Amino acid sequence: MKKVLLVLALAIAGHFAIAQNVQVQNAFNDQKAAQQYIDQADVYRSQKKEEKANKQMQNAKIMIQKAKTAIDAASEHESTMNQPKTWHYYAVIYYKIGAYPEFVDIDMNAYEKVLGAFVKIQNLDKEYFMRNAGEFKQYASSVGASYYDLGANSYNEGDFENAYINFKKAYDAMAVLGGKDNSALLNAALCAVKIDKNDEAIEMFQTLIANGMDEPKVYQSLTAAYRGAGNNEKMLETITIAREKFPEDQDVMNEMINTYLTIHREDEIIDQILEMAQKNTEQPVYYFILGTIYGNRESKLYDVEKSLEYYNNAIAENEAYADAYYNAGALLIDKASEIYQAANEKDPSEYANFNKYLEATDAMAAEAKTYDERALPYVEKTYELLPDDPAVKQALKGIYSRLNMKDKASALE
Repeated sequence: MKKVLLVLALAIAGHFAIAQNVQVQNAFNDQKAAQQYIDQADVYRSQKKEEKANKQMQNAKIMIQKAKTAIDAASEHESTMNQPKTWHYYAVIYYKIGAYPEFVDIDMNAYEKVLGAFVKIQNLDKEYFMRNAGEFKQYASSVGASYYDLGANSYNEGDFENAYINFKKAYDAMAVLGGKDNSALLNAALCAVKIDKNDEAIEMFQTLIANGMDEPKVYQSLTAAYRGAGNNEKMLETITIAREKFPEDQDVMNEMINTYLTIHREDEIIDQILEMAQKNTEQPVYYFILGTIYGNRESKLYDVEKSLEYYNNAIAENEAYADAYYNAGALLIDKASEIYQAANEKDPSEYANFNKYLEATDAMAAEAKTYDERALPYVEKTYELLPDDPAVKQALKGIYSRLNMKDKASALE
């Protein structure tokens, strides 16, 4: 009796195994039927018969849904879940679900499941995987391209978070089969910097270098990522390597300037900035940077006249350089304000008599006025270039008032 039961149990198990293998074949046949409907829809679309094309896609959706149900069951049953063919068909079916907008509501994560199926096949049977590697690479490449396009669209719309996610998925799609889409990874890393995922960006830039992408953009951006992460030591180390590798690259030089400004060691880079300014006369930004460095009160290089000299150089190269005019004017106004404040803080008791106190403060006020007078043409020019900027208007109004130019101040009301 026990032998009969054992034979019966084995027969039942064999029946279930056969049934699941049939499910795999049914899934394959259903997706083939779906493809035939899709092909017919393409024919109708080429003939401008949209209604008929839509009908064919509805039929295709019914068949692809049937295929999904069958392959899902086979992928979960113990008799077929470890067969590479199951996951092969699984990948094909889910690829088609992801590839057509009409099927998107069937499974929103179809492409991720395609890539997961490829990993599964590699783990189950490397020989089977290698025999079909060409087909799998075509699917993975198409999935990667789709993610890349999504990333590019998000980037162009200013949605850097989703751009980062999709560019990273594009890279991962190729990486599943041993490929290296460095372009996708670079874009993902650049987006990561923009959304302050600096640790992730650093890891991706390092991967790019390991992949052989030895380019200025990678080192420059890695430097920026270290800055964002607050790692000044690695930031300086990276930009130093970049300057040695790419001594003539302007973007690397710009990043080096940013690096030394960040760590307040601008005196070490000042000669190189001046060299860039003299070499790139069509780009007055370098003179502007020099003006900004010398105009920074907190810098050991602080020098009003030197700063003004470089702002004037920038203006000489670009007569419509509003920022240079504005900064030059602000520099002189700040100097005037500093002197006025110092005069106001003078203690009369420090002088032999009150007249001496008045002489001293009047002299300081006269000196301050000279800085306001020097600032005036810069501020007026800024207002001419930026008439709708409220800060510029307010600065001009203030200087008119201090110079007792009441009519001009009133005209700005």
